[in-house]
Amino acid sequence: MSEMLPFITRQPKPRQRGLNYVRSPAILGGYLDDVLACYALHIDILKLSGHQVTFSSRSSVVRAIEACRAADVRVAVGNPPLDVALSGGWACYMAFIAGLAALGVEFIEVSCIGRAIDDEDFAQVIGAANEAGLKVIVEIGVEFAHSGSEDGNLFLGRRIQQAMSAMAAGAAIILVESEGLTENRKGQPYRWDALDRIASSFRPDQLMFEADDQDVLSRFIDVFGPKVNLMVDHSKIEKIEAARRGYGPSQSIWGKVVAV
Repeated sequence: MSEMLPFITRQPKPRQRGLNYVRSPAILGGYLDDVLACYALHIDILKLSGHQVTFSSRSSVVRAIEACRAADVRVAVGNPPLDVALSGGWACYMAFIAGLAALGVEFIEVSCIGRAIDDEDFAQVIGAANEAGLKVIVEIGVEFAHSGSEDGNLFLGRRIQQAMSAMAAGAAIILVESEGLTENRKGQPYRWDALDRIASSFRPDQLMFEADDQDVLSRFIDVFGPKVNLMVDHSKIEKIEAARRGYGPSQSIWGKVVAV
């Protein structure tokens, strides 16, 4: 029905800007089929959770990837299997990424905050993935996995340096984790100042922001424009598309967004 109304027109896929990086529903099979049937047009990359890839049947994972590819949706895999593979040593990591590439996975998400790793080793991890045909989404941030944040202990300069080194090594995009910045703040103000410092060090197309909260995703669109790259849960697909077109979900951007 949207084609009958003068909403902002989105660039058709495959897009380079305005990416929706979407977490898969926790259950594969029919649930995922329904999500793709309704919203594939608005999903650029679907992230299968690490637990899905690890503990679901191989046939269900293969079917999910095939369904995504048929719907023109690219597939990513992240933690914890990437963490476990790296902890298992180089041979384990190489075998795992080769297996993902063979399944049709196009992206892997590797965390700088979920792993303690030297920059030169991380560059090797990125380079090996690229050689296997996988693009790398590098996660940076100030906290990880629902940990508390201390405003005087963010190491923003170091996080930015890691991200720049990762881009130089061939990373496709930098994902900024929301934990400690706009998530788990325990009633304290959001750290927009920290996000601004990170964002000002990169081109907009090099960054993606995690933004599950509807007011947070709306704020990103307000500040960076409707082509900002965002990561959301599958339950937020309608909200993110409405926000990009300027009519929801937050009052702050209602009727405000324009694109030419």
